[in-house]
Amino acid sequence: MRTTSRLAVLLGLLLGSGICAYADIQWTFNNVVFNNGDSVTGYFVTNDAVNQYDSISAVVVSGPDSFTIAGLDSAYLPTEIGIFNSGWGRSIDLSMLSPLTSAGGIVPITSGYDCPGCGTLLADNPTVVGVDLPEPSAVLVFFVALAGVTGGTRLLRRERA
Repeated sequence: MRTTSRLAVLLGLLLGSGICAYADIQWTFNNVVFNNGDSVTGYFVTNDAVNQYDSISAVVVSGPDSFTIAGLDSAYLPTEIGIFNSGWGRSIDLSMLSPLTSAGGIVPITSGYDCPGCGTLLADNPTVVGVDLPEPSAVLVFFVALAGVTGGTRLLRRERA
């Protein structure tokens, strides 16, 4: 029984040590407005390497030429953001002053086009702001580790009693 207790405590500690690590980055659009009246709002999520989109559902293109977004093109990352509709009949291309990084932060957008018609980005300090998101699996691992440590501690108490 003592071996079982020690294994439970060891397992709990090992699982608990796996909490730190990978987190996605949420990027929020700020002041992204074009001279044709369209604007981009909302946010998207990239993986930690900033080479693939994990979530795009909260990005909205609104205005006189608004369109429903079909996706964001990961091939543009990390130096550009490419937004397109179904069939690529409408697209937006945004270029950054510096690449998006796993550190997040504020990244100025230097130029952009909203095509067809190719409306250009108005200069009012457009940016994307990135913040780390907590990794849901890390929270799960934490609770599993906590349960392992708690169970191991209870077994040790029973053995001593």
